[in-house]
Formats: sequence, structure tokens, C-alpha cells
Amino acid sequence: MTAELPSVSIIVPVYNGANTINICLQSLLGQHYPADLFEIIVVENGSTDNTAEVVAAYPHPVRLLRSQERGPAAARNLGIAHSDKEIVAFTDADCIAHPDWLAELVKGYTNAEIGGIGGAILPYEHADRNLYEWFAEQHPPLQNFISGDHEFLPHLYTANASYRRAVINQVDNFNPGMVTGEDVDLAWRVQLHTRLKLHYAPQAIIYHHHRSTQKGLARQYRNYGFGEILLDTLYGRYPQYPRTRGFQARRMLNQAATIPRYGLSIIIRRIRMMRGQIEQQQAALPYLLLLIESNNLRGKLDGLVATRLMTSTKRFFRSQYRSYFDRYY
Repeated sequence: MTAELPSVSIIVPVYNGANTINICLQSLLGQHYPADLFEIIVVENGSTDNTAEVVAAYPHPVRLLRSQERGPAAARNLGIAHSDKEIVAFTDADCIAHPDWLAELVKGYTNAEIGGIGGAILPYEHADRNLYEWFAEQHPPLQNFISGDHEFLPHLYTANASYRRAVINQVDNFNPGMVTGEDVDLAWRVQLHTRLKLHYAPQAIIYHHHRSTQKGLARQYRNYGFGEILLDTLYGRYPQYPRTRGFQARRMLNQAATIPRYGLSIIIRRIRMMRGQIEQQQAALPYLLLLIESNNLRGKLDGLVATRLMTSTKRFFRSQYRSYFDRYY
């Protein structure tokens, strides 16, 4: 890479994103970055709404591709294959980029030891956000780089991530067989196989539309549970890997134990709300916690079945397990 600003391909996979892709593309086109140094590749992934028509109306530098293979990993791989810039950056169709996002994101690439860079993922705050969006703001689901205890290696979520093109090619892109967790898997493979580092750029900001429905929030946390088990199965062979089968068994038992407590708290808080002692948000909190914990646990149970109790991913990656896309994507 030259000492000047690098060229960048921004890849955006989209599935039924007609309601959000406009504001996403407008934010990307409004980047404080030389227009001749970046392109935007939108990969439509089998949408049943008018997403493709919305994207097709945009001129250069926006390009529309159509992926015949389902899943965000396959969509991003198609975008990578049709791009030729030095840096490949990723965001999602339900995200809005700060005007300085791209400029801040690429700064760290002056260091040759850096293979990938990600930035902050903040909630998109708007006047009409509802109870589910409020809850996600209080309990952020996407925390880039380091997101809690029992971490293996730093990770980059593709809502806000970038990599050197040569690095992505070296590790063979995203694993298209993964229905979830494919971005964490890529980040870990980059660090394990290239010995390059990841970098966190807090000023490279992406604003994320949080789930706004009960179904969407439940699906999100079920997805996370499944992905955690899948990653644990893939990487459990590494001696330093922290999440063993024993660890997950204890964690799942603890999650199950919270369910009756949340149930009791729901009743108590609703009575207090009826008496005017607390507001709706406070009353709804135990129900929402129950929703995410129970669905996360459900996802983990699905993951245990798919991986034969975290012993193998071979059956999962065979064609008969493609049905998991219908549940998780």
C-alpha cells in the first residue's frame, strides 16, 4: 500500500432491506474521502421486496450484484471477487456511516503489522424508536473488538470492519457454510494464520438500526447462541480457547435458572406499573431479558444438535444443514 490514502471497496450485503438501504447508501456516498478512491458494492441476496430496484437507481460508484448462494458470507465473498481495491471494508444495509467513517477506518493501515481494522458500532437514535430499540441501546448487542469476558481473540463484526485485500485472499475469504458467526471466524483466522494484528478505531463510527420487533430481537439472540456454539466447536482444539463444553454446560444451566426468576419479576413489575410506581420501560425489562436469554439458550441447543455436542462441524456443513439458513438468516 502506498503512503497516500488507499483505495477502498465497501461491500454491503442486503436481504429485504428496502426500508434501510437508501439511508445507508446516502451515508456512504457522503463520506469525507476522495470519490475516485472508493466504490460501493451492494450484494442482493434473494430479497422478496424491492431492494434491487432501490439500489439499481443509484449511479456510480454504487454497483449492484446478485448472489445466487444464500447467506451473508457468500454475499460478501461475491463482493470481494468483483472488487479490486487495496482495502475491503464492510458494513450492513441497516447501518448508517458517520461522514468520517472511511477516513478514520483506514488510518491504521500505515502500520504494516495491521491486517484488519474495525470501528465503533453505536445505536442509531431517532425520535420514533420503540421499546425494543430502547432495550438494545441499554444492552448493546454489537461491541466490536472486545465484547466481554471469556474472549478468545479480538473480533471485528462486519457492521464495521475492514481488511487488506491480500489478507482476506490469504485466508480464503469468509466461510460460506456458516449461517452466523462468519465475521468472528474470519477475524480469528486472520490473526491465527497470518500473525497480523487487528486494530480498533473508535472514531470510525457506524450507527446501527437495532431490532424494532419482538420477533427480530428474539431471532437475533437465537442467532448469537447458535453462532457461539459453532465457533466453540471450530476453535475448541486450541489450548488457550476459553469456552469448553463444561463452560457452556454451566453457562446454559445458569441461563435456564434465570427463566423462572424473570417470570416472577414480570408479574411483580406489571403490578407496580398498574399502581403507577414505575414506567413502562422499567416494567418491560424482565420480559425483554427473558426474551433474549430464552432465545439465546434455544440457539445454543440447536447448535449442540448441529455439532454433535461440540464434537464436529462436518455434518453441519453438509448440504442437509443448509436448512439452518431458513431459521437464522
